[in-house]
Amino acid sequence: MTLGWMATLTLSLGVASALGGGSAPVPAPKPAPRPVQTQPAPKPAAPAPKPAPQAPVQQPVTAPAPVAVPQVQLPATEVTEPTLVGYAELPADTFAEGPASGAWNNGMRGEARFPSQPVQGFSGVQFDRQGQGYVFLSDNGYGAKNNSADYLLRLQRISLAPSVAKGQSGKVQPTGFIQLSDPDKKVPWQIVNEATAERLLTGADFDVEGFAFAQDGSIWIGDEFGPYLLHFSADGKLLEAPIATPNIVGFKTLRGQAPIVIGHRGSSGTRPEHTLEAYRVAIEAGADFIEPDLVVTKDGVLVARHEPVIAVVGADGKVLEATADVATREEFKDRLTTKTLDGVEVRGYFVEDFTLAELKTLRAVERLPQLRGKNYDGQFQIPTLEEVIALVKDTEAKTGRKVGIYPETKHPTYMNEVAKYNTSQLLIDTLKKTDFTDPARVFIQSFEVGNLKDLKMNVMPKAGVNIPLVQLVSSDDEPAYDLKAAGDTRTPKDMLSDEGLKEIASYASGVGPYKRWIIDAEGKTTDFVGRAHAAGLMVHTWTMRNEPTYLLPQYKNDPKAEMRQALRAGLDGFFTDFPATGAEVVRELTTPEVRSPQNPAFAQGVSSSAANIGTSGGFEGFTITPDGKAAYGLLEKTVSGDVAGQLRLMRYDLQTRQWSLAGRYALEGLGEAIGDLTPINDREFLVLERDNKQGADAALKRVYSISLDDMNPDGTFNKTLVADLMLLADPQGLAPSTQDGYFNFPYVTIENVLVLDKNTILVANDNNYPATGGRGKDVKDQNEVLWIRLPFDLNVSAGVGRK
Repeated sequence: MTLGWMATLTLSLGVASALGGGSAPVPAPKPAPRPVQTQPAPKPAAPAPKPAPQAPVQQPVTAPAPVAVPQVQLPATEVTEPTLVGYAELPADTFAEGPASGAWNNGMRGEARFPSQPVQGFSGVQFDRQGQGYVFLSDNGYGAKNNSADYLLRLQRISLAPSVAKGQSGKVQPTGFIQLSDPDKKVPWQIVNEATAERLLTGADFDVEGFAFAQDGSIWIGDEFGPYLLHFSADGKLLEAPIATPNIVGFKTLRGQAPIVIGHRGSSGTRPEHTLEAYRVAIEAGADFIEPDLVVTKDGVLVARHEPVIAVVGADGKVLEATADVATREEFKDRLTTKTLDGVEVRGYFVEDFTLAELKTLRAVERLPQLRGKNYDGQFQIPTLEEVIALVKDTEAKTGRKVGIYPETKHPTYMNEVAKYNTSQLLIDTLKKTDFTDPARVFIQSFEVGNLKDLKMNVMPKAGVNIPLVQLVSSDDEPAYDLKAAGDTRTPKDMLSDEGLKEIASYASGVGPYKRWIIDAEGKTTDFVGRAHAAGLMVHTWTMRNEPTYLLPQYKNDPKAEMRQALRAGLDGFFTDFPATGAEVVRELTTPEVRSPQNPAFAQGVSSSAANIGTSGGFEGFTITPDGKAAYGLLEKTVSGDVAGQLRLMRYDLQTRQWSLAGRYALEGLGEAIGDLTPINDREFLVLERDNKQGADAALKRVYSISLDDMNPDGTFNKTLVADLMLLADPQGLAPSTQDGYFNFPYVTIENVLVLDKNTILVANDNNYPATGGRGKDVKDQNEVLWIRLPFDLNVSAGVGRK
């Protein structure tokens, strides 16, 4: 193959020479002095760093034949616990030919620390397709994107000869490499070596973490920066543009649609509620619907207020709660009165005692000033329903965005008996008058039952409209007033029983329960959403708020955590005083791609706040099934919106090129990560799981098996422990670090696992060269390769293991 830093390299590597690549390793040199930070490096999010320093062009080189490594037969030992039956080491300072590297350090470029390219950093292993060797993938280089612009991405060809008896010395012999490159410019953004003909790929371009050979000999690699799938020819040339990872959520909503965000009284957490300004802010924040609570004026006009009483006044004359400044207006002092509202005496000022013209002289005030301040008091009028609809139409005309309205008929019994208006009829009349009757853009809600039934059976049919209705239900100590007034003893609990939900479904399309019906006071998700869906009802809960006083302790003052938990229950929508927060959470779920902060899109004007998975959270585990039909990639970090500690296993059909979500892998704890994925058969896999500790602090380094056909009730894979790498029997004393007959593997990143036969697996670490700490504070981590015999047989299929 052709390399940018040397002439054509002719290989004579014996076995597996068809894989192409470079020469045998250079003897380990002494590291060069650390660089002086003299020149700023490109930012990690930039399209690509400046080209790495290139070594002088060399004369054509014929790679020497690799040092012969004799094949060693593993002992046919039967064991009663996972046991080390083979062991070998690759010294930390092992290098292959190539340009000097290690010049980048924390975004600054200085002198190269190493005169060539490290072999280390193994993050995936497969059998060499020709011969008895192995192929290991070296990952993105020196620990970070902005440190790795001069680290060339390669597949290292390795010959292994394990120590199988005490006193022997196992051998790990690099024999060549496959250089990954993009000479045909398949990558659509700028790479480090953009200006060169060979376009060799570096650790600043991709973070390659797992790979597999397809049946046609091509190479598929999982990347973490995108995350992407990368498809290379057998000699390492990129064959097609990087394949993005879709954000497949699998909504549990009634019809599988994305949940809606409803601006509760507008953006009432940031502006006085039920003002055109609150609605405007909610729309701009991304609300799908805005909610006007409707009451009626003296002259029969529907206006947006939370209650018919716009200022509640105590016996001492102090204002207890207000949404308008009416109590300060001398001209309206005579309107102060006491009325019975839903069976409760209330003293204050009531909307139905004012004409629209009089109300328009008032100004809105913050209902919760001690919590939300008074910065916007006195600035905004009380809007009519027609004005709210006009705002929505104006938004559509200017932006093309179709926002809906979600009106609530407030206290319909009171309105009929005291205000002398049928607000249900007024609502339908107004919607008809303004030509806003699209059932996809309007929901009508009420806490009372009778007016919803009247709308369903009389008012709407006569008007020739069919708008979805939603039955609101409060906490269990607040029954619907019209039922209570009629002597009906049904409680909210009765209404939300299975039988009650069936009754609601006879006249309504959805149910709007208080949020504690979805998530109880202990923070546990209930079965309510599933039961409501079984009755054919959508579920729109209320009210999500950002302030800590409204959040359970488990959320640690994070309102998004509450929203995410509710959405995971299958919620179809939710009311929130802070629609900007709600819209952000829903965007996490509905953004079309999974993107890490290192995704190249963020270097092209897209805000990195749109990232929905953590840094380098992509395909740490990657493999192809033995039948060659599908690739599976296991993400290393949780996608935003998913349950913390659950990782998506993505399936990519290599024939149809279609993605699907195969399931979720649950980590043992939030501090853990996965290291690799390899098949046992077409339906079962081994997974490496690890903590992020090393040395004496390391505790969890394990191999689990999972099956696509064995799920837990929460939808995660059932895991079976295969081997604890911190407690491997080593009765032969094969490893120098073995103590008292047991070996442990305390490196931070253990990222290589491969099934050798039905009861033997190969495991190796990624030594994160030139890191230290696995075997001692100042000891450079080396690559250790383990052959582990299992006390049981894996259900291996044809195509798995050494043929």
